[in-house]
Order: sequence, then structure tokens, then C-alpha cells
Amino acid sequence: MRWEVAADERMRRIVRSGRAVARARDAHAVHVDVRGLEPARTYWYRFRARGSATEPARTRTAPDPGAMPGRLRIGQVSCQRIDQGYYTAYADLAEHPLDVVVHLGDYIYESSGGLVRDHGLAEPVDLDGYRLRYAHYQQDRDLQAAHALAPWVVTWDDHEVENNYTSDAPEPSSATPDRDSFLRRRAAAYRAWWEHQPVRFDAPTGPDLRIYRRLRFGRLADLHVLDTRQYRSEQCGDGLDVGPRCEAASEPDFTVLGAQQERWLDKGLRQSSTRWNVLANQIVMQQWRFAPGNMVWNLDQWDGYPAARARVFESLADAGGTPVVLTGDVHSSWVGNLAADLDDPDSTPIGAELVGPGISSAPSSLLAGTIPTVLEQSPHIRWAGGTKRGWVRHVLTPDDWRAEYRLVDDALVEGSPVRSAATFTIGRDGRLEGP
Repeated sequence: MRWEVAADERMRRIVRSGRAVARARDAHAVHVDVRGLEPARTYWYRFRARGSATEPARTRTAPDPGAMPGRLRIGQVSCQRIDQGYYTAYADLAEHPLDVVVHLGDYIYESSGGLVRDHGLAEPVDLDGYRLRYAHYQQDRDLQAAHALAPWVVTWDDHEVENNYTSDAPEPSSATPDRDSFLRRRAAAYRAWWEHQPVRFDAPTGPDLRIYRRLRFGRLADLHVLDTRQYRSEQCGDGLDVGPRCEAASEPDFTVLGAQQERWLDKGLRQSSTRWNVLANQIVMQQWRFAPGNMVWNLDQWDGYPAARARVFESLADAGGTPVVLTGDVHSSWVGNLAADLDDPDSTPIGAELVGPGISSAPSSLLAGTIPTVLEQSPHIRWAGGTKRGWVRHVLTPDDWRAEYRLVDDALVEGSPVRSAATFTIGRDGRLEGP
């Protein structure tokens, strides 16, 4: 097949081109890393094969590392279970000019049987199963339009493999309950993820794949892309998501990122010289206090790993630029500051966290019902919404950060209206203002 990159949407001024082989062993995927393009420039690209050509898609290169761009436009997305809602949020996203889309995980789901578009596919446990799941998801026209709008930066969460897995430990009800069978499944899932995502690294050859990495957008922002699944300690609670923290959660080796990724993140934050330090993070970092004391925590989130979170907060406090954490996973919207003492309303903010809603995955009515309690007992959280799907549009400048929550009226109705629900700004000191 032939690939082409052009300086115009009509593909008349081709600036780079070449050939690539789409092999069956890679699910006929190609990963073309085009070099020699100008920084901070919009381009269009397409593929040709056997007399047919794809429609031109838009991409944009990052600014020169030493330049200070006037702005950076980011689309924040996550959690797109296809049988639980239409991709109306992606149709809306495709109408907004963006420089990059950041996907925070749960691109596919291993489960099925949702409220709309029930695909009837069996739960994947091998490579063919995961490939079929990606092929089904990527047929959606709204998802295709979002991919064609801007370059994507992707990471994974749990459902790319299995719900709430931790490192090499499957969930208690897993179809692959022992470690060896689960690692074979993880190898298949990671391979299929690599095949179907726009990433630069080499294909995995087993159950391990390093995906945490750092991207720079001039002197405006460093984007630290995290992996909070592959290296984490098995959570407290014997498979339960909600309950008391165990003693191990306070130990220095109880981790979300793993020791190597923690060191990498700490070094990158401390050495950063950009205006903003952005974390592409999967699980909620701010504190959700459901009740006084230690008896009720969401153990799958950073709340279940307090010592690990404290170490990351130390790194954020020493970051060269203002930290902003972008988070997915929980199918709901949360906005708050991060602080060394999350129970003290006077504790100085060290950054902000913006938790985005799911694109289509169903919100939890149980979680939505707890929002008033959590807001009352969690002084650093400013706003939350627990019932609507959507996405978040960010505009970064050297002076401030603007985040707009765009929510779908009803994701179960195809073409439902999408509205701006709330807008927040983050100042140079990391403090939130709004809505």
C-alpha cells in the first residue's frame, strides 16, 4: 500500500509519501512514522491500495521544542463502550478544531450486552477475539470522524484487557482465573491494542509493553502519558472495589505506577521547563470521601493507594510547570484541586484534576447518588456531574487553561443534542475558577 502526506486537504501538494506492507500477522495494520515535517503545521494524509484510497484525514505536528505556542487545543476522551450508548460525543468533537485528542483508556470493553447496539460478540480471551472487538468498534462513523480530525495520544485502562485487573492478577470472576492463562490473555490484548492504535513503539512479543512516555508541545506543555494498570500492586479488598484500606496500602512498595515509572515521572516533572505539566492518567487522583474514617474508599482509584499518591503529589509539588491531571475511568465528571492534605480546605493546591465523562459508557447511578456526600466531605472538589456522557475541550495558553465540559443530553438517542455544561479556568498558581 502507498501512503501520502499533503500540505492541503485536496491532497494536491504531496510533501511525503512511501510504501508500507499491511501484513496479516499484524491484522493488516501499518504504523508509519513520517519524518521531516514542519513543526506546528497542519497536514492531511491518506492511504492507497488496489485502486482505492481513504478519505483525507487531518493531523498536526507538535511545535518546535523551543517555541512558545500561543495555544494548544486538547480533546479529552475515555470510556467508549459501544453497546451502552451512541458515539454522539465524537460527532460533536469532530466539529471542533483540535490540535490533539488524548484518550485515557477503555477504548474497547471485553463485556457485552448493553442498552443499544448489542453486538453479541463473545468475551475476548485470545488474539482473534480482541481483534474482532476492535474491528467492530472502529466501524463506527463518529469514531472514524474523530480519528480523522487530529492526531491521537492513547493509553489504556483495564477494559482493553479485563475489568479491574491489576498487573498479572485478574478480577475474581475472570474467564482466565489463573496467572498463566491471564498473562496469555494480556499478551493477546496488548498485541491487539498495539495493532489498532496510532503508536510509535514496536509490537509486543509477550504480556509486557511499555507505553508510558512523554510528549512535548514546545515550551507550553509536557504531556506525561501514564500506565496505571500494568505495574500496580493488587488492591486491597479481596477483589471488592469499595471498602477499608488495608495496612499494605501505606507501605512504600505498594504502588500504582511501579518503581521505574515513578522515578521516570518524578524526574520528568522536576526537570520540566514548560508552562504546564499535563498527566494523561486513568484513575481518579483526587480524594472521594464517602464517610468519615477509613472504612469506605474506592480501592480501585488512587484513594486505594494513599502512599503511592503522596509520592506523586511530592513530584507534582516540585514540578517545573503547573500540574494538570486529565483522568477518565469513572463515566462521570469531576473537577477539583489536588493538595497535600485533601481533608484540609486551607491546604495549598499543587495542581488541578479534570475527570472527564465517558464517551458512551453508562454512568453509575450508585456513584451519582453519592455526589452530594462526596462534595460535602471533600473540600478540594469544586463540581461533579454523574449522569451524562460527553467529552472535555481544553484550550491552553501561556497565561491560563480553559476546560469546557460538553455533555450529551441522552447518549441512548442517536443524534441527541450536545451542550456546554460547565467551564473552568486554571491560573498559573493551579487554582480553579468557575463554573
